[in-house]
Amino acid sequence: MAYWLEANRWMHITIGFVGLAAFWVPIVTQKGGLVHRQFGKIFRYSGVVVVVTAFLAVTLYFVQLTSAGQGPTEAPEDWAFLLFLGYLALATGSMLSHGMAVLKHKRDLRTLATPYRRMMAWLLIFSSVFLIGWALYFRPDNMILLLVLSPLGLTGGYDMLKLFKRPPEDPKLWLYEHLGAMLGAGIAFHTAFAVFGFNQLFNFPMTGVLAVLPWILPTAIGVPASMLWVRHYKKGGKISTL
Repeated sequence: MAYWLEANRWMHITIGFVGLAAFWVPIVTQKGGLVHRQFGKIFRYSGVVVVVTAFLAVTLYFVQLTSAGQGPTEAPEDWAFLLFLGYLALATGSMLSHGMAVLKHKRDLRTLATPYRRMMAWLLIFSSVFLIGWALYFRPDNMILLLVLSPLGLTGGYDMLKLFKRPPEDPKLWLYEHLGAMLGAGIAFHTAFAVFGFNQLFNFPMTGVLAVLPWILPTAIGVPASMLWVRHYKKGGKISTL
């Protein structure tokens, strides 16, 4: 199992770096242009690999922990990290899928309301509730961080369900949904890298107050940036034809 864990870890890290780099190209290039679309595809497919390898890592580590008799009571911090990694993978996959789907269904966003997409929205909501309840029950050292970050899935899932029910009031609503979802996936990418990858790659341990930064900084920067970006396009920011 150790071989597969190590191989999976390096696959996750390598493709994750590709995705991180590809994420920033559409940010700084013209929206809807050729470069935007091509690097958006690279980010999307990198995200698929990252999500799959993350779920595989969570599964293998859970098997390893349970085989060693380390349950959530005996190792709450280890379980908290694994559950949060799984939650990030779910959030990343859901937002990537939603962000690409709105492009396909932009003429009528209500056609997004397939059983699969409803299931993903509810899964986001239930996973957030579960992680909050788990953190309150087992009370790991990083409980506060889990409580702060987990509710993001609640709002994401609720917004998706709300979108399925209402006709678009703004003809560019598909654009705002696409931008918000892809930025949300980018935030999840950066959070996973900051929390799980940075210390391992650069051997730069963070203690005290600094230990909190990898958890909250991507969200603290990304959420306001996402809101400002969407507001820019609501005020008439130009895009190429998609």
